Amino acid sequence: MDRGEGTRPGQDPGPVVRPYALTGGRTEPATGEILDLVAIVVAAPGVAGKGPTGLSPEFRKILRLCRQPVTVADVVADTALPLGVVRVLLADLLVQGRLKVVPSQADDRPRAGLLEEVLQGLRAL
Repeated sequence: MDRGEGTRPGQDPGPVVRPYALTGGRTEPATGEILDLVAIVVAAPGVAGKGPTGLSPEFRKILRLCRQPVTVADVVADTALPLGVVRVLLADLLVQGRLKVVPSQADDRPRAGLLEEVLQGLRAL
């Protein structure tokens, strides 16, 4: 089937490379650790400023997005790739030392009392 077949002029025909090809068929991150959607990732010092050579366009785009700390969910949204694919690609960049995970601070979490109040408010609706 021709890539242009079934699409209107100006309509995005979709990705050229299928997601499973981007990960080499892998569905689990190489690190074994699955990053949470709210995990914050950032390019390792000195990596974001360099023009990474030998990397796929997807890796380069992720590194550009990670110049500043960003959540995994934001990377998924900005790359328009499936979550599983992004998790595998992020893990590859972590193993290569091009990316790091910013540890979350306990102070960032809402207190239990606030969550209980929200739950009660939702029940009242």
